[in-house]
Amino acid sequence: MTLATTLLAAALVMPSMPPPEYDDCEVVTNCVFDTSRGDAKMFALKIELDATSSNGVEVVFGRDVDGDGLLSRTEETMSIGYGCGEWKVANLVTGDKFSSACTSGRTALDWKLRLNGNRTPRSLAATVNGQSAFTQLVTPPLFLFDSTWNAAKVVRRGQSDPNLHMECYVDNKPFVMYIR
Repeated sequence: MTLATTLLAAALVMPSMPPPEYDDCEVVTNCVFDTSRGDAKMFALKIELDATSSNGVEVVFGRDVDGDGLLSRTEETMSIGYGCGEWKVANLVTGDKFSSACTSGRTALDWKLRLNGNRTPRSLAATVNGQSAFTQLVTPPLFLFDSTWNAAKVVRRGQSDPNLHMECYVDNKPFVMYIR
């Protein structure tokens, strides 16, 4: 799997996700994720993978307060990902969780969170394989986007998925994250 970013149309290549260190096959990589752009109108995320009952991927967002380049548990605020047969969104501060069922095989989450002028969530259009998902978030709660986020952590569990694809950006596309 390779990880690349685009920052204002300048491509940067980041290292691949590391190989698993333990038998549970979990690997983690951290990266900078800047949401401070004042003209942001959308927070979008697309994740595609070959879904099985034993694999998963999660993107965790938060603020790296201590500046160590790692998003620690106490700095995490929101996560989106796939695991155990469903797509999940979690408020990591309150513990609130939302899910959308999914079948095995190739699956894709397309997440488009539109933002108000003050960069708070206005509306959410989320689909899984083209079907509406996370309908319980039709009025999006504030935890789905925070203009102070400065870091993201990608966690992959299970066997390596050669077809994993991820894009994430805050419009007007100041940052695009591709993970393969």
